[in-house]
Formats: sequence, C-alpha cells, structure tokens
Amino acid sequence: MPAQWTGELVGKMHNAGVTAKQLAAEMGKNPKYVSQVLNGHYSPKKAETEFNEAFKRLVSPEAWPHYTTLPVPLSGPAK
Repeated sequence: MPAQWTGELVGKMHNAGVTAKQLAAEMGKNPKYVSQVLNGHYSPKKAETEFNEAFKRLVSPEAWPHYTTLPVPLSGPAK
C-alpha cells in the first residue's frame, strides 16, 4: 500500500495541474521511477522530501513568473 504522503502529493499535483512526467523532469529522474514511488511499489528513504521539494519548485511563483504579474493594478478601474 502506498504511503500517505504519496496520496497527498498526487492530490496536490492534480490540483496544480502538475504531471508525473513534469515532476520526474524537475527531479532529473525517469518517469517510470516516479510512477513506481507514487504508486507505492518502491519506497526510497528520502523520497518524501525529494518529491515534495521538487513539487514545490514546480509550483513556486519563480517557476511561473508570467502568471504572477498583473497587467493592471488591483486598486480598481482606471480613471
């Protein structure tokens, strides 16, 4: 049975639109390896930390700067 953290991470990935292939690329790992870990077939010692850190890098504002800037100020309509 997969560890609880893998289910939580898969849920976060789904909500953020992050694929296992994207996570694997961020980690520099083979997508099959990532799939094995997320599905509970393989449990490396530091996987939880490694996978969660890679996910955080993928969803950080620094990874998607074009989504963090707004074309108009939020203070209200232009005068």
